[in-house]
Amino acid sequence: MKKSKNHSNKEAAESADKEVVVINKKKSDDNDDDDDDDVGKTEDHKKPKVFQSKSNLEIIAWLVDHPEILRLVLEMNKTDVAISSSNKIMDVNESVKCLFLHARSPCGEVFDELITKIFKIKIHSNEAKSYLKKTQKFFINFRNKFNQIILTSVEEFKEIRKNSTSTESLSQKKLIDYVDEEFVQKMLSRQLVAVNISELIRNGGFNILVDFVRETFI
Repeated sequence: MKKSKNHSNKEAAESADKEVVVINKKKSDDNDDDDDDDVGKTEDHKKPKVFQSKSNLEIIAWLVDHPEILRLVLEMNKTDVAISSSNKIMDVNESVKCLFLHARSPCGEVFDELITKIFKIKIHSNEAKSYLKKTQKFFINFRNKFNQIILTSVEEFKEIRKNSTSTESLSQKKLIDYVDEEFVQKMLSRQLVAVNISELIRNGGFNILVDFVRETFI
């Protein structure tokens, strides 16, 4: 009777050991499955939630069945490209303003360098030639506007002199007083918005511009 009881206890222990092994194996398999799921989730999370259960081919097939969505995506992409191009054109415009304050007749290489730096393209490409044409047009427009303002200001000054009761001859001082710093800031207002005027005054650059406008006026 005692032997039978010991035998039963031994069988129960062996059975318990087997169950532990099975449970541990199941846990290990479950962990492996979890790892696989994590990899899958990582890939899926790169996609919008609505597409996480679909392959790339299934997504393409869905877009083909919904052409209006595809057209919208393409239009949005074009808009992003257009905005990027527009921002670079604005950069060119601001750079040309600074260039105009530095020189009125810069050499062609200056424009080439400006285009290649802003657009990161080869200067001999068709795209670069198109941007180069726009850049030169910006500069010529600034120069023409400047010349026109000078001519208009000279005519206004003549009218002031004509209507004046003073019989004094025109002196250098009168011209200098008329073409003062405020006059120059107003004349070059379009270009000066692209620079730090306080810094320009501090380093003496603004005085050079004042002298240039006065000489042009004379």
